[in-house]
Amino acid sequence: MKENFLVFLIALIITVGGMPFVIKFLRRSKEQAVIRKLGPDHRAKAGTPSMGGALFIAATIIATLCMPSSYQSWTSFTWTLILIVAVGSFAVIGGIDDALKLIRHADEGFAFKPKLLAQTLSAVLMMLLMWVLEVPFIITIPWVGPVNLGIFYFFFLWFWLVGWSNATNLTDGLDGLLAGTALIVYGAFTILAWRADNPSILTFNFAIMAALIGFLFYNHPKAKIFMGDTGSLALGAGLAIESILLHASLSLLWFGLVFVIETLSVIIQTFSYHFYHKRVFPMAPIHHTFEKKGWSEWQIDGFFWAITLVLTVIGVHVIG
Repeated sequence: MKENFLVFLIALIITVGGMPFVIKFLRRSKEQAVIRKLGPDHRAKAGTPSMGGALFIAATIIATLCMPSSYQSWTSFTWTLILIVAVGSFAVIGGIDDALKLIRHADEGFAFKPKLLAQTLSAVLMMLLMWVLEVPFIITIPWVGPVNLGIFYFFFLWFWLVGWSNATNLTDGLDGLLAGTALIVYGAFTILAWRADNPSILTFNFAIMAALIGFLFYNHPKAKIFMGDTGSLALGAGLAIESILLHASLSLLWFGLVFVIETLSVIIQTFSYHFYHKRVFPMAPIHHTFEKKGWSEWQIDGFFWAITLVLTVIGVHVIG
């Protein structure tokens, strides 16, 4: 318990203490978010620094590596390495995406195909790492039990990592929205890790929750800095890999239902407009629909956070 408090404190201090310097540096470098022209009027946010996710992901990794529990056994080291590589690799992909937006002064960075290729390469890296470290290629299905997927495990891993990283990326459209919802879902997995007596995930989660709390000091409406794709892609990848390691993959569909709904709203909107030239929602992702209806960012954040909290409380109770 003392170590969990320590890792929490280290990550919180790094994030809260370091973010003003990051904001100042990004402003001096003129590395600021480009606001989308389509959608709600967010022109007031123009000039807000982005890529804040780089600091809270770095704080998470540094704090985790400072803890003895990350190395106390081969299993602990294995799981810590997998978590860090998953989060780190997707943070790099997001960082490149953010950098391209800044260089081009556009609201789009990676094109779809190069971004998907980069995410696929990261999934291949994760698969190879798990194979070398002899992590069983097994998923647990409720009422069925453990299922060995064999070679098909790669396709599942690819779909899970790419799907969830993009789902959290789509949710990151309002100040504080993703940071708050991700904090709650990581909290649910912290409880599952504690029940499973898994010190590696427990340590990592205390670090990332502290980093997200620290980030929220600067990201709540009106944000002083955005996390960018650097943070949003990494957060989704972390949740995806944790659900696999804890043999609770499908529980993420419940805990992260808000992310699922955000993604489905985009898919439905795109399909409907492409084939029927009609919009199902005033705007997608769906959090922008609430904006169109006149909700403030604080109201939308509070509503989505509350939904996620209720889902995780119910889910943790049922799983337990």
